[in-house]
Amino acid sequence: MRTFLVSMLLLLTMATNASAQEIYKEIKRIMQNQEVIKSDPKKTLDERKIATFKYDAIYYMMVKAGDNHVTAYELGNQTSAMIDFVNLYIKRLSMEKKKNQRNIIMSRFKKVTIENALFNDMDKDIIYAYVDNDNFITQFSLDTNWVKALEEVRRNN
Repeated sequence: MRTFLVSMLLLLTMATNASAQEIYKEIKRIMQNQEVIKSDPKKTLDERKIATFKYDAIYYMMVKAGDNHVTAYELGNQTSAMIDFVNLYIKRLSMEKKKNQRNIIMSRFKKVTIENALFNDMDKDIIYAYVDNDNFITQFSLDTNWVKALEEVRRNN
């Protein structure tokens, strides 16, 4: 289901005739899907926490996008890149069995989100709410240029 939603978002953002309203509606659908996952007691705690992060990251981007005149197209690209970033992170963590290597992966991904701010938000309490929270596996900054962050982690395989 998540793959389908991400694919739909990519199609919408890549289509030159896709309207801003269509992109916005797709982002809202993705958010709603994350809300369903984070509230589903049948899902594992980690799945629900990851969905909570994705929901919060999208919400944060939507609020900041309005304040910073970000286009729907760019918001769609950022949303898609954030989902790909988190999914790649989870995939790499799951492939690594050694705790010290997992910690290196976690640190690298966290660092990339901190170093690639999108809005340069100075409210560190909000943007680092996950960075400093050991209860979440997604310890990332909410103020992230997800497109650049994703490119960086892919480049530094």
